[in-house]
Amino acid sequence: MSKLGQHAVVVGAGIGGLSAAAALSPAFAKVTVLDRDAHVEAAPRMGVGQSAHTHQLLKGGEQALESMLPGFTDALYAAGAVRMRLGQDIGLYDFGGAMPTCDVGVDVTSLSRPRYEAVLRAAVEKRGNVELKFETDVSRFIVEHGKCTGVELSSGERIKADLVVDATGMTGPLAKQLSEDDHADFETQSVNINVAYVTAKFRQPEKYRGERKGFFVLPGPPSPYFGLLLPIEDNQWILSLGGRGTALPPRDIEGFRAYAEKYPTPDIFNRIRDAEATSEPKVFRKTTATRRRFDKAAKWPDRLIPIGDAFSSVNPTYGQGMSIAALQAEELSKQLAMRAGDGAGLDGIAGDYLPAAFDISNRAWGLALNSDYVYPETEGPRPGDFEMTRTMAAVLRRLAQEQEAFRVWRWRYGQLLEDGSSLREGPLAAPFLMALQGSMA
Repeated sequence: MSKLGQHAVVVGAGIGGLSAAAALSPAFAKVTVLDRDAHVEAAPRMGVGQSAHTHQLLKGGEQALESMLPGFTDALYAAGAVRMRLGQDIGLYDFGGAMPTCDVGVDVTSLSRPRYEAVLRAAVEKRGNVELKFETDVSRFIVEHGKCTGVELSSGERIKADLVVDATGMTGPLAKQLSEDDHADFETQSVNINVAYVTAKFRQPEKYRGERKGFFVLPGPPSPYFGLLLPIEDNQWILSLGGRGTALPPRDIEGFRAYAEKYPTPDIFNRIRDAEATSEPKVFRKTTATRRRFDKAAKWPDRLIPIGDAFSSVNPTYGQGMSIAALQAEELSKQLAMRAGDGAGLDGIAGDYLPAAFDISNRAWGLALNSDYVYPETEGPRPGDFEMTRTMAAVLRRLAQEQEAFRVWRWRYGQLLEDGSSLREGPLAAPFLMALQGSMA
């Protein structure tokens, strides 16, 4: 690819920022990634509040990163990722029933969040033109004549750039500062979902070593409880147990075990009841799902690209955050390649990128909020199509129980490999429409 500029800057060295660096490196002579945290090799860090909790890179996100960084998936396995077969190795207990097994034909990786980040960081640094600078605090974006031209550090130093990526997340201050400086005008939407969970890691007893099983338990209302157990590197499990509203697991390890025993399937408790804990239980609270409508902004600086949680942050228990960031980075990579190919340059790139990035994040927003709205602990009015989406979800759960084709589709949809179009056209459309009409009748 021909170069579109000399220097691109990414603010934030998490999964979103590193994914963005992978997209930028072919198009710029140099890419600098700035982060206020100290460097850690493969451990939780302060700037990533969820880093000690359960994560899984969905297949759609894995494929996006593999397309930009060939060999990335193999590097995950080399770092200790557990290979899990979709439909067979992950037990799904959903709204009162266990979904039967099937073979989706797709493997996914299971790894701790710090290890995912370390592998991605190493892959990006191998590009040769990407520099990571830690303990570097950015105070604001520099905007001149409607265009972002760099960043200003808290030290007062200014760094010029031809393109800037905001990967600082929803709680980062830079988007707010941009508005206060009158360089941007956008709507922020929030929904109070009132979710919290506690996470701990356990050493797998000998009888479970080599097992690739994981479990996602979502009993459905009126139960506020949910849980996710995954095998990760070094013969460990990572387990997140959560609740909605005031329901929250204890933060002592024995109380945490006892809480797991309450779940409608014994699979999780049976595995951890005699297992050695390898971490102290840690709590994470997510009171609101929030998104910024950058795509409809009345004012937005050109050449400033938000990515990942800077764009939209939903209930993390659905595991979409890392993958949405990767897919947005892949979209940015495609747009840069097209501009390099036709000589269009960088002007106007924000106007092209923002609607496409919104469409990607909107998939996660809809999937997560449609599930969260079912629970009374989620506050506020429901959208006008809530009852229809609730009916459609119930029909899809029933069809997945009865027909393997719908089980496969459901797994692929959850892994961001499918959108809803296959329910409107193709072989699944007719049986789905018939079942939906029957349910409504």
